[in-house]
Amino acid sequence: MPFRYFSAGFALCLAAMLAPVGSAHAGTVLYDNAGFIEGEQSFVQSFDITTPGTLTVTLSNIPWMDTIADLNCFLTTSKGLMGPATMSSGSESINVRPGMIYAHWYGDADGRFGIGVYGLKITFEPNGTVPVGLPKSLILLLSGLGLLFGWQRRGDRMIPAMA
Repeated sequence: MPFRYFSAGFALCLAAMLAPVGSAHAGTVLYDNAGFIEGEQSFVQSFDITTPGTLTVTLSNIPWMDTIADLNCFLTTSKGLMGPATMSSGSESINVRPGMIYAHWYGDADGRFGIGVYGLKITFEPNGTVPVGLPKSLILLLSGLGLLFGWQRRGDRMIPAMA
């Protein structure tokens, strides 16, 4: 029986040594929201970008109550317009430089109810690779598995005593 525990521990240590060690790479969700447009409305949201990268804007017209006519979005900086003049429903990626960026979106809910729903998601992916530190969770995993095997061994000893 001790050999079984030794071989399980050895297999866990071998798997830990062979596991790739590295860092994850992640983008940032700057804005992710669904909202209402009542009649004709426009909105603005600002973002402070600190490094060059790619900004991806996804605009969607959600079919609930009324469909929004002329749902559009565009990006600006203090220097002027970025990317296409207007972007309707869909997704668009734009290369950006550091600085303040303003997202503008507008539409017209002109149906029977006068209210429409939109979805807007803006993500930023920095150029190059920006490593994201991962916690040292391997030690935590191995200690948890050790506890699990310890409880299993303790349970094996307690079963004969109860019978």
